[in-house]
Amino acid sequence: MMQMTRPTVGKYIWGMAASLIILLAGGWLILAPFALGYQPYGADWVSQTTNDFWVGIPVAVVALVSFMLFFASLIASLRAAGVLLARPRLQQQTLATAPGPAMMQAPAPVAPAMYVDQSDLDRTLATLAAALAADLNNRRQAQASSDQQSDQTISNRRDV
Repeated sequence: MMQMTRPTVGKYIWGMAASLIILLAGGWLILAPFALGYQPYGADWVSQTTNDFWVGIPVAVVALVSFMLFFASLIASLRAAGVLLARPRLQQQTLATAPGPAMMQAPAPVAPAMYVDQSDLDRTLATLAAALAADLNNRRQAQASSDQQSDQTISNRRDV
């Protein structure tokens, strides 16, 4: 029986939510002088505007980078758990290698077009459906074997 790892996505969701809130706070720092009106229109920037603007930019950038890292970690965790299939990586040959026997070999077989055209969601749902069907078959076989054992026990009691 295959051991399935259950991914815990809560920590990634909370991290992405916190990153979005911090991103909004950084955006507010950038826009606040203009939205609240303490930066006069058309005038040189006052010190509060300069401070808010130059503090807001790194806050927003760090929040955006952290959001992307949490999202990448979530995708990696889902792939490690088998929920998402890993994308096949193309192998590149360097130009420095001389053509040899490896270059003369026939190309590797290509996956069927049906599989290539499927999205990650389609493949994930197909994997889930296959796992559910296998579980249902296992349960049916277990039920059938327990029914045979109970029938055999009942017939043995009748014989006695």
